[in-house]
Amino acid sequence: MQKEIRTVCYDEDLHLEAYRFEGIVQPFPNHFHDYYVIGFIEAGDTLFVLQK
Repeated sequence: MQKEIRTVCYDEDLHLEAYRFEGIVQPFPNHFHDYYVIGFIEAGDTLFVLQK
C-alpha cells in the first residue's frame, strides 16, 4: 500500500491556500469551483493549488 501525504499551507497576507497531495490515487470527475483552482502534474503526480 502506498503512503498518502497531505500538506496544507495558508498565507495570511495573500489569503492563499496551497495543498500538496502525494501518493493519492483518486480520479476526479469533471466539476466546478466558485474560486480559482490551479493544478499541474509533476513527475506523474498531480499537484493542485486552490485559491478562494
